[in-house]
Amino acid sequence: MKTIIIPGILLLLLLLSCSKEDRKYIIMLDDTLERKEVFDNEFERTADSLRHQYSTAATDSTRWQAAYHLEKIFLYHNVDSCHRYVKKMLSLQEQDSYRQNVSGACYANILYKMDSLNRARIVFDRIDTTCLDPESFRIYSSAGYHIYRRLLQDDARYDDVCGVIMKDWWQRDSTNIECAYYHADRQKKEGVPAKVLKDLQACVLTSPYDSAKSYYFQGMEYLEAGVQDKAMERFALSATYDLRTSTKAYNALYELARILFRRGEIQRADRYMRMTLDDANSSNYALRYKDIVASEFEIMNVVLEQERKHKIYFAAGIVAVSFMLLIAIALLCLLGKYSTRLSISGKQLNEASKIKDGFLANYMEKCVDYLNKVDEYRSSLRHAAKHDGPDAILAMLRKPSFADGEFSELLDSLDSTFLSIFPDFVKKVNLHMQKEYQLELSPKGGLTNELRILAFIKMGITQRQKIAKILNVSVATIYTYHSLLQKHSLHPDNSFDEIIATL
Repeated sequence: MKTIIIPGILLLLLLLSCSKEDRKYIIMLDDTLERKEVFDNEFERTADSLRHQYSTAATDSTRWQAAYHLEKIFLYHNVDSCHRYVKKMLSLQEQDSYRQNVSGACYANILYKMDSLNRARIVFDRIDTTCLDPESFRIYSSAGYHIYRRLLQDDARYDDVCGVIMKDWWQRDSTNIECAYYHADRQKKEGVPAKVLKDLQACVLTSPYDSAKSYYFQGMEYLEAGVQDKAMERFALSATYDLRTSTKAYNALYELARILFRRGEIQRADRYMRMTLDDANSSNYALRYKDIVASEFEIMNVVLEQERKHKIYFAAGIVAVSFMLLIAIALLCLLGKYSTRLSISGKQLNEASKIKDGFLANYMEKCVDYLNKVDEYRSSLRHAAKHDGPDAILAMLRKPSFADGEFSELLDSLDSTFLSIFPDFVKKVNLHMQKEYQLELSPKGGLTNELRILAFIKMGITQRQKIAKILNVSVATIYTYHSLLQKHSLHPDNSFDEIIATL
């Protein structure tokens, strides 16, 4: 009996230790996610420095070079910004053949990422590769291979073009990580044995972006081979590099979320998938939308099922918390009779409770409405899948979502709730504004964005980034609004926010 039990225990301990080893990469990734804002701010400082170089450049040549560097960093961060700087490169190319063809390679690449396939092909076919240096040739080859590989899905004649592009790329740039992966992938499809992992590990990595790609490609190989633990490790490492470089158009976190979902880690998978979708949206990376949305719906169905099971417990918790708040308010009111200071505190807490109760009721109502709409949308997708097929589902996904109007309704609800609690808020604000800059409600009777910013300050939300996220605008827009409000107030110093908070 002992001969069976002891080896069994040792095997169990070994498995547990392996599991712990695998999870350390997930822990490292989660730690990086917690510091995501820090890395994003670092990226913004780098971008600001390059923008300054662009705006202060003395010649068109140096200005073009600055635009080229901006294009390269925004390629992985924001498609629209990247496209803007590519257009600046095109406007500064003059009669310089090197600049013309490098600008063309960058333009074809960004058009592909914007899902403008035909325009990308036209631009690509006009490029003279004899003028390209190794770095720009890599951009050119990567763009061309991806463009024609997409076209190959609808027309088999493009397979020869893909083969020529890959052959030239491999001859000139075989140590590049992207070239090595797609070369091996093409060999496998042609039936030629390929040692993909060995080729990837032999590549020269010149930047964190290369490291992210290397680990991602290795993860895809392990995933194809069915070695999920190794695939998770590589995807976690790749995602960590993506986050540290403030990359938005990434793939590794998306693939990791799908593995975790299949393993039953629904909450973590949902968190990763939502972040992937948020970053894809913020970068306008159109190529990712279809895959991410499909996976998000898959995860959402399971999450909603879990949420329904916990609905009763959640409601009971709300009732208990509300009851405790009522008791706390009653006690504070009683104590207020014996102390002026306690009386003031009780008043402030009572006001805070009014805000909380008002917004809690609206939040619960919106949550219920949203869940119902998600159920209706799922039903329509099932109906379309059953009666009309996959094309109908894709057509529905391309249409504006029911969520498009939810944001506007949420802001309207916030306005009406806030004004019902503080009906004279605008009047009080105007007492502190210059006469020519008096604020008014919107034509519909709601708050304008300026008044919403002041309303959040009144409610204790002073962080510009949080306000920007709630209003779905950029942080720079919030700073602009706030600076103008402070400038036009009777208190152009730092006391303006303090006065608004006490209204």
